[in-house]
Amino acid sequence: MAKENKTEEQLDLIDVHPENAKAIVQAARLYKKFQAARSTALAKEVEQKQEVLRLVKEANLHPLDGGKIRFEYDNVLVSVTPRDELIKVKDKTESE
Repeated sequence: MAKENKTEEQLDLIDVHPENAKAIVQAARLYKKFQAARSTALAKEVEQKQEVLRLVKEANLHPLDGGKIRFEYDNVLVSVTPRDELIKVKDKTESE
């Protein structure tokens, strides 16, 4: 006689939910909205990072010791480490 593979699953409960279900669902929907926005922003950030790296490479700037490329223009300090694809931007007109 063959054994049946049974998995234990919770059955759907009709009209049973936590007292604060409305608040949980509102928070979950807001989380999902922010998650979607973050994913979109991340894709745009990666695209822009590649554009910065491309433009820096195109400029044929000479790296400092250690491989970093740094320059300042219009109160913005740009530091690029091509090996690690690390970009740092500091706008001196913005308060921290």
